Amino acid sequence: MLISEKGLVRAIKRAYKNSGYVVMNTGDAVAIYTENWFVLANRALLPRKVLATIVEHMGMIPERDMPTSIIKDTEPQLVLRETAADDMDHWRGGDRGEEVTMVPVIMQGFQIYQPPGGGACWGVPLYLVDMIERDPAEHIGADVIDKDRLLWEADGEAVVINAVRKACSGWAKEWERAVWNALEGVDLHKEEAGR
Repeated sequence: MLISEKGLVRAIKRAYKNSGYVVMNTGDAVAIYTENWFVLANRALLPRKVLATIVEHMGMIPERDMPTSIIKDTEPQLVLRETAADDMDHWRGGDRGEEVTMVPVIMQGFQIYQPPGGGACWGVPLYLVDMIERDPAEHIGADVIDKDRLLWEADGEAVVINAVRKACSGWAKEWERAVWNALEGVDLHKEEAGR
């Protein structure tokens, strides 16, 4: 299993209280996404508590091919199929870059991922890393997509999370860029397991 039931339920509840989330039931699979993350799982693999949380928020599971936006204190709203299809294409599509893996470094609330051997450091918010089971998060590589998100895939499951690379960010403060550049100058994997 790639998806963590507890972590995904927490992320859904957090999204529900803030800017909401969209659920798309394709019959065989269910996609759930926000502006910051995307999860796709075969219906049989989607954890029961995730489905129960969606039912709690909207009263039912969305009908097949009826993408639905769910936000606290509002009625569930249908999303245009074309819009949902574009959103799903955006999350999983794009230019695939290098593969990155977790390193034992957390910086400014971001779990750092780096290619084996060193180089670019990508940060993922800690609360979103919890959507992935611990073992896969630590040992399965993620593909960098369009230089702004990380994609993990396993049999019938996918998780995509927006990522930051502050070393070359125009919005990061100068000191942040300096620190992140220093991180990129070191192979952060080398300290693991006495290597």
